[in-house]
Amino acid sequence: MLAILAATVLPSRNGPVRPFSSCFACDFRWLADGVLNVGLFLPLGMAIGWGGKSFWKATLTGAFLSMVVELVQTRLPGRDPELRDIVTNTLGAALGAALVYRPRAWLTPTPRIGRWLLVATVATVAVVILFTGLLLAPVRLDGALTVNRTETDAVVLYQSRADLIGLDQPGYYVRGMFAGLDTSTPPQMDASRRRTGMCLHSGILERCRIGPTLGRGWSVLIYPTRLPHRWGDDLADVAWTMILFFPLGFWTTRRTLVFSLGAAIVLLAALPFIAGLVPTTIAEWLAAIGAIAAGHTVARAVRRRLEVVRVREDGRTHP
Repeated sequence: MLAILAATVLPSRNGPVRPFSSCFACDFRWLADGVLNVGLFLPLGMAIGWGGKSFWKATLTGAFLSMVVELVQTRLPGRDPELRDIVTNTLGAALGAALVYRPRAWLTPTPRIGRWLLVATVATVAVVILFTGLLLAPVRLDGALTVNRTETDAVVLYQSRADLIGLDQPGYYVRGMFAGLDTSTPPQMDASRRRTGMCLHSGILERCRIGPTLGRGWSVLIYPTRLPHRWGDDLADVAWTMILFFPLGFWTTRRTLVFSLGAAIVLLAALPFIAGLVPTTIAEWLAAIGAIAAGHTVARAVRRRLEVVRVREDGRTHP
């Protein structure tokens, strides 16, 4: 709740106080904002549901807190109080409570349920990667590319499918593309598209494999312009890849290790090619491997801890 209040009731920027809006799809990035609102209240619903409260108590708590936040925002400069926020915040709390219903069933699953959870995780990651390629693809293959200059770096921009449906889209930075060139004269840049991304040509340099990787899926939700482009994009790509592959390690057991490793190779190597993404970077490969190992380690620790708790509970029930 403290994290929610810090993110929602502090003035975000200089601007006028805005009235309450009941429009759902009026903003430029309305769908991205809605998904982020769901994610913001998801941990709250999980925390309330985990504490033994009912699904409806968690949902109503999320709805009440959201209404209070939006009411406060009607008096804060630079904030956007909206009915859409109340709906999506409430949905996030409800979804969080649903996820932790009977938590032992997925924290310490039977071998059969564990295999189904593993297959579902692989399918979910595959769908996310495919949608990353679909949403970050250009609206038209013959559409225009814009190349801007930021110090010695080039920024390649185009309209993506994500932009058409209310999501965000990134710019693709090419480091050092303008190094050694005269800053007073705009250099001539030519861009071309290939199966493995875009290529950028100047009079003396050529850079290829420009475009989204599987780790760039975060950019359809978070405003990329808020991140430092020299390292922020790369770190976000690595973090997104770890989030995707952590559950794969969590559901992996000794019996399913071969299946998990094979699935990871397909997801990292073959699926980006099918989705039209730039090949997975070395950093993303390492992030995926590390996330799988971390997920497996965390799962073993959690299950050992819950087994100790179960033994203690049985001891109190049957002294």
